[in-house]
Amino acid sequence: MNNRSILFTFVISVIFLSACSKIENLDDWREENTKAYQEITKNPEYRALQTKTGPAGVYFKVLNNGTGKENPILTSKVKVLYKGTYYNGVVFDYGSSGNNIPIEMSTQSTVRGFSFALQNMVVGDKWEIWIPYYLGYGVEGLYDGYSYQPTIKGYTTLVFEIELVSITQHPY
Repeated sequence: MNNRSILFTFVISVIFLSACSKIENLDDWREENTKAYQEITKNPEYRALQTKTGPAGVYFKVLNNGTGKENPILTSKVKVLYKGTYYNGVVFDYGSSGNNIPIEMSTQSTVRGFSFALQNMVVGDKWEIWIPYYLGYGVEGLYDGYSYQPTIKGYTTLVFEIELVSITQHPY
């Protein structure tokens, strides 16, 4: 492990430990999420996801290279394994990673950052992605449809571990 990796691990650990206390104030939440996201953008283990129009703001680290030959497109249906966490490692969505049964979804039926990542993956790829709030749930966050209580605060940096298991429908 080189000095840069050790320093990065230390910084993320400090951010994680400071974030473990419940952050009630939205300004504090936004600041902590922004700091964590900015640290990832400086980490050489992560790369900016490129789209046809330039950087999307999503940063990713390859955990496993797939053997697939094509990428899903916006209207594809895919099967994925994923887990969603906040920047501090707290899980907000186990998705399918808990039972190892892939979930079938449309590439376009998720937040923009997740969709961008899927469209750049091939079957078998497993990535960790960091999505800034503006490509996730924005400044408003995500609300429960029944009680209209926030389930994910605004300004939240989303972190997903995604494995593209298959492309089940690939319209041309």
